[in-house]
Amino acid sequence: MLHDFIVKEFECTKSLSALIYLIDRGRELEFSIHGAEYFISRHKSQKYVSIWDNQKEQSFNSVEELIENAIVSNSPLLSIWPEIQIETFF
Repeated sequence: MLHDFIVKEFECTKSLSALIYLIDRGRELEFSIHGAEYFISRHKSQKYVSIWDNQKEQSFNSVEELIENAIVSNSPLLSIWPEIQIETFF
């Protein structure tokens, strides 16, 4: 199935296009960087999708906007994306 193929692609490569596809379809992601844990989800988001650091929420109108504008560990998410450690993808 296509969905399973895209999940595998994300797990192997951390593809941003796969991330967009999967989050848009209701999947959620937990990841860490520099000892801090983050969570990306559409569930209970103030807008379309949010990224949480503990109880602090950054909410965006699209997954693309989140990728381009979210701040993670005091850096833009896009700039530190290669360094993140995927904890759980469900």
